[in-house]
Amino acid sequence: MIVLYCIAWSFIAAMVTWAITMARCSALISRLEHDRREEITYWQAETSRARTTAAQLSRDAATRADAWKKGRDDVIAIMPLIASARDSETRSHGREDDISESA
Repeated sequence: MIVLYCIAWSFIAAMVTWAITMARCSALISRLEHDRREEITYWQAETSRARTTAAQLSRDAATRADAWKKGRDDVIAIMPLIASARDSETRSHGREDDISESA
């Protein structure tokens, strides 16, 4: 009879241990799934922010390129005026030096 009690209690202990292990595993799996969902949501939000930033940087780069091109074209357009102003200024300074040396 004691042998039957030992076998019965061993079986009950094994079943209780199995049930506790299953409950803990189930809780752990639920927590891990929740953490995974939160991480996926976080990275989706990060991806969205990165795409927004990349689009803004692309627009800024295009705007900057257009502005630099326009600025370069403006400088190229006024270079003859700058050169002629410098040449006329050099000529007028040369005449003043000639006048002051003769006096």
